[in-house]
This record gives sequence, structure tokens and C-alpha cells, in this order.
Amino acid sequence: MDVVRRAVLAGLCLALVSPVAATAGPQEPSRRGSISASADVEKVLVDAYVIGPRGSVLPGLTPSDFRLLVGGEEVPVEEVEFIPAGRSEIPARAPAAVEESGTPEFPEGRLIVLFFQADFGRYRTKGLMRMANETVAFLDRLLPTDRVAVVSYDSHLKLRLDFTADRAAIHRALFDTLKIGGAPDPPPPNPFPSLAAHFDVDAARKAATIERGLLVTARALQKIPGGKVMFFLGWGLHVNRQPTDWKWHALAVNALQEARVNVFTLDVSDADWHTLEVTLMNLADLTGGTYAKTHIFSAQALDLAFRAIEGRYVVVFGRPERPPGRHVIELTLRTKKGRVLARPFYDDP
Repeated sequence: MDVVRRAVLAGLCLALVSPVAATAGPQEPSRRGSISASADVEKVLVDAYVIGPRGSVLPGLTPSDFRLLVGGEEVPVEEVEFIPAGRSEIPARAPAAVEESGTPEFPEGRLIVLFFQADFGRYRTKGLMRMANETVAFLDRLLPTDRVAVVSYDSHLKLRLDFTADRAAIHRALFDTLKIGGAPDPPPPNPFPSLAAHFDVDAARKAATIERGLLVTARALQKIPGGKVMFFLGWGLHVNRQPTDWKWHALAVNALQEARVNVFTLDVSDADWHTLEVTLMNLADLTGGTYAKTHIFSAQALDLAFRAIEGRYVVVFGRPERPPGRHVIELTLRTKKGRVLARPFYDDP
């Protein structure tokens, strides 16, 4: 991470004015008798993607393979669980238990949010059209168990598609994101898990900045248990250059943490460099994702992002004795070669 990105990261950590707990409340155990999908008050849970030297996920890692620093001091990793792309971390339940609780059975597979940042400018629209076409080509790489939701932002936030495995519906929604203006009604909620069921339509229409749009999306995702991934296809945050942008950015990052969302940012700008790209790098850094430019090797950027999410680790460690507040963490591999993508902080309530 270069000096500029470190400065932005430090500034945002100071600006996060509303710390939240590292977990969003009690949920069911994540595996067939293994890690809880939400760590208790004495534990911290981190969702991590581990990428090997060739860009693919590294399976089979154990707690001893990870090195964890909290505030610069090493803390032991207690448990790790690998969640393959085709499986849910939420355990299957007996039909009688489902009927008794009234809560639908959680399906297998990944939850993927495609977030498009639209724009009236010709150069950015060109990049969005290119990436919409490239994303369609990658739909064949989705697993039958994957569920995709599509969200777009221009003058306000719009939910284009609830979580679904319907490839034709995803295809249509991708190109709906290129339609700027208007306020279409959000789609009706699909069966559980549903983003539309928790989507605040009024707040979405009042979201005057991209940061507030991210916040509305993240708050809806908080209602759905388990880890999720977001592909943010856009050109930058803090576009209004107002001090309040930092406030909404901070709240959005907090909400994404609670919702357990790793954000992979794909820069659609037709430029080798631009002033807002650091904001996209920063969003990826703070949520445990990656940043990639798409104006030259767009297919390669998508390929690397799709390969990175072929499997996810749930990492659990004991909460160290620290004063309340935000604490910096660094999760790396001890001996194996690879890159760990995970959020760089947790909050002590």
C-alpha cells in the first residue's frame, strides 16, 4: 500500500464516528457442527479470501497457517473454516426444525451483489457498457447455487434485481443499470434470502451521494446472515468533495462490516490514472477485497475477481484485552505463499 493510500486509510479510521460490534448478532452455527456464523462477545470473526501465487484460492489452510497481529502484537487464531463456493456456511436443518422456527431453510451457495455506479459522462458510460458486456460473458462461470442481486446508483440508489439464480433476469438487470434517471419501483422480494425484503425504498430515493447509496445497500444486507461479496463497478467515491462524504463513507464501511461484505472494486474509468481511484482502492482495502482497472484488460480484471471468490475462510480469534474502540488487525500467511484479503480492523464495543 503506497503512502497516499495509507494516509487515506488512516484518515478514514479516524473518521469512523460510529463504531459497531464486529458481529451483527446471534445466528445459527455455520457448519455442520463447526464455527458459529457469528462469534460471541469474546470472539472476533473475520471473513477472508486467500489467493495463491497463480491467482486462485488456496484451500486446506489451518489455524497454524495464519499469522494474526492485533495492534502489532501477535494473537493466536483459534479456528478457521473453509467455505467452498457451492456451499453455505449456514447449516442445513431438519424439516421439522424449519417448520417449528418458521424461518426458511438457507440455500447453498454464494450471495453476490453487483453494484453499478452510473454516470452521465461519455467516458464513464463507455466503461460501464464495456463492463456490463464483460460481466454477461462471465455469467457462465456462476454456479447453479449462486444468487446474484443487482443495484445501480446515478442520482439515487435503485434496486434492479433481488437475489436470484435466474441467468436471464441477471442479464436483463445488467443492462438496466445503464438507464439513467427515473425512479423505477424495486422488484418484489424473491424467496429467502431476499435483499428486496429489507431494502429501504424511501432511503434509497433520498440517497444523494454514492456513499449513502452504499449505506442503504449495506443496511439491507445486514438482515441476511452469512458472508457476502460485492463487485463495485464504478469510478469513484467522494465525488462531491464535501466533508460529509467522509461521514457517510464511514457509516457505509461500518455497515458493510456488520453485513460481512467483502467489496471488490472494478474501476470503469477510461484512464490510466485519475484522482478518484484512490477512493476505490480504499474501499477495497477496508472491506477485504481487491481493486482493479478495467479500461485495458477488463476480462482479466473480472477473471481475477471471480477466481478470488471460489472459496472463503471464516477466521475466529479470541478478543484480546484492549480498551473499547477500533483496533487494527493484520492477517497474513506464515509459510505458504499467498495473499489474504480481509478487513483490517475490528471494533471492541
